[in-house]
Formats: sequence, C-alpha cells, structure tokens
Amino acid sequence: MRTSNRKGVLSYCFSVLFTGWLLICAVNTAIAAKTPERLADFAALKGEVFTVNRVGKGNKVWSKGVELKLFEISITSQEGPTEQFNVRFKGPKNASLDKAVYLFEQVKTGSFSLFIEPLKSDSKNTYYQATFNLLKKNIKNE
Repeated sequence: MRTSNRKGVLSYCFSVLFTGWLLICAVNTAIAAKTPERLADFAALKGEVFTVNRVGKGNKVWSKGVELKLFEISITSQEGPTEQFNVRFKGPKNASLDKAVYLFEQVKTGSFSLFIEPLKSDSKNTYYQATFNLLKKNIKNE
C-alpha cells in the first residue's frame, strides 16, 4: 500500500470514528435532556437559567435569545384530579417579552415550548409566568 493511500485510509477511518463519536454524544445529550412536564420537573429546575427565543411560523427562531431565571413555583391547587401551579421567571428589564409561546432551551431540559405572559417589572427585572392546569397521572376511572 502506498503512503498516500495509507493516509487516505487513516483519514477516512478517523472521520468515521469522529462522526460516530459525535453521534453518540448527540444521542446521549438527547436522552439526558428531560423536558419538564409536571410540578416536580419544574421544582427540580428552580434557580436554573433558560435561553428563551420567540419562534415563528415553521419553527424559525426570529428573536435574539433572552436569559430567564426560574425563581419561583407556586402551587395553586393539588386537590382533585388536577395539578395546578404557576412557574415564574425573571429576566432583564431591557428585554421585555410579550405574552406568547417561546422556545426555552437549557442543558438539563433540551428545548421545549412554553406560553408565558409578563406579570410586572421593577427597576432591574421583568417577571413572567406560565400557568399549568394538568390532569394528574395514573388517575383510576371511578
């Protein structure tokens, strides 16, 4: 085998191995990321910062990312068949977001869509809320 052929074969093998490694990393990241769906999921993320983007038609991101910190979770009701709670975020005052659906991205969760609405502003921050009214899992038919 010529030297140039060896280099080509080695280069090809390296690229295949590297591509495989990237694929494994991507799959592991996708598996590790858990989209929050319940009260307990959001409670585990309290204090975390999310990059938030506005998503347009065809899932195209059309705004510059804004960082929002999940700072509070308030339980409205746990009675009956529903789980009702509010998740509150705070972000910079100079990057005000309208009431809309946004794409939230974070290492632990991956990306997910969430409807938020502004609550109030102070001298430093704007505060937002997402409201949940979910059926509890594993409800037996009575």
